[in-house]
Amino acid sequence: MVRINTILTDSIIEELDKIARYERKSRSSLLREAAERFIEEHKRLMEERLRKERMKNAINVQDRLRKKSGEWNGTAEVRKWREIAG
Repeated sequence: MVRINTILTDSIIEELDKIARYERKSRSSLLREAAERFIEEHKRLMEERLRKERMKNAINVQDRLRKKSGEWNGTAEVRKWREIAG
């Protein structure tokens, strides 16, 4: 493990100490858990952003294809081929 120094307000320290006493943990342990949770939440948010960006890109591709195809009707084409296949 690595030791770090940080500056926190008195009110944050007081709240941390209250929680530490209640949970019977050290301040360091609480801060370590908080950092781990923050990292996991950040990863989740980044994955969600990536998923949304990919969805947005897929929609843009579909829109460009729809615009390029003009009046082409995919549903009508499928029905036509089903009738031919009989």
